[in-house]
Amino acid sequence: MELYLVKPDLTHYERYNDMMAEWCADGSRIAPWFLDQPLDSIEKFAELVRMLDDCEHGKVPPQFAAATSYFVMDETGRLIGASSLRHYLTVAGLSTWGHIGYGVRPSERRKGYAARILKMMLEKAGEKGIYEVLAGVYETNTASRKTIEKCGGVYVDTVSSEGEEAPVRRYRFRNF
Repeated sequence: MELYLVKPDLTHYERYNDMMAEWCADGSRIAPWFLDQPLDSIEKFAELVRMLDDCEHGKVPPQFAAATSYFVMDETGRLIGASSLRHYLTVAGLSTWGHIGYGVRPSERRKGYAARILKMMLEKAGEKGIYEVLAGVYETNTASRKTIEKCGGVYVDTVSSEGEEAPVRRYRFRNF
């Protein structure tokens, strides 16, 4: 099955709500950062799309980094997950999470999609001139840890950060 990175736009409203309803019903952690509950109006979804566009173009508060965010769609048009790429790291980003965040909806996990998404995002990082990528994963998230390692992530360290649910294992990617 082919996967595509697509920029969120208003045509994805119903697909977004379908994905998020599944995620919320499952009760698993939602990632990346911009995903949330299903939205009860197209206007609220439009606000999300505008916020993501602003973020991509650097219109963010100083404590946050500009980031490009994508939905991950399969060849049938179904949203499989989402991902984001921070263009640079703030102090907080450098000390914990890093450049890339990704998530796969519950019904599509354990199919190899996370590794494919991560590889696509590493390509996007290279296109942006980011040649050393930092990625973090909760120490308790074995599946994501294995995905990062499978894709060539080299373990750096484990950090604990106030407000996080568990320590974060950090990995670097170089020469991808």
